[in-house]
Amino acid sequence: MTDIKANWDHYYRRARDNKSKDSAEQGPSEFLQQNIQKFTPGKVLDIAMGLGRNSFFLAEQGLRVKGFDISPYAAEDVEARARLKGLEIEAKAADLDLFLMGIMEYDHVVMADFKPATTRYYNEIIRALKQGGFFLVDFSPSSKYMEDLKSQGLNLGYFAPNELLRHLGGLRVWTYQEEEVSGHLRVKCLAQKPMDKDAAKYGLFDMQSKVEKTENAHINALEGLFKK
Repeated sequence: MTDIKANWDHYYRRARDNKSKDSAEQGPSEFLQQNIQKFTPGKVLDIAMGLGRNSFFLAEQGLRVKGFDISPYAAEDVEARARLKGLEIEAKAADLDLFLMGIMEYDHVVMADFKPATTRYYNEIIRALKQGGFFLVDFSPSSKYMEDLKSQGLNLGYFAPNELLRHLGGLRVWTYQEEEVSGHLRVKCLAQKPMDKDAAKYGLFDMQSKVEKTENAHINALEGLFKK
């Protein structure tokens, strides 16, 4: 795992040092830009955020963004630039294997140019999504980012035909597109977790945020005692 992190750290340092077009400077996903109007205000998870090309776009739309990447360098870089720009982005260094997602924690989830290695992660993503929230996937093997990964020996897995659809059980699929590019599939998908009227009535959508506030209050109280 250390070698993998080191390889990604090297890749992102190179991307930033060369000011290349394969990271934050590339700009956000076009598919995300086309569908951002569907995203209600709230908290968004950016999976495998890299140098934050989508995270910064989401934060600029007024959304609260939490993202993670296997590279500590990438997470630190994103948080530092977010502070300079006055944007609300919480970046974590974590592998998807170890990243914990709270139940109904996120209003929306974005996953661009990344494919989970294990299918169980889709169930975790769906559980972490609030009812009414969107799961947006944009996987483009023809992007400059993906081409550069190949040149650095950091190839990612690719989707098989209809593979993603098989993992979206319980979600309403609004848009699904597949296109073959250089022998691999470009996949774009927008799916929504159905609303439950009873859950909305009793405020269960806000359950996770209420738990977070309570935990933060306890932590602050303990820190106050230690400071005394």
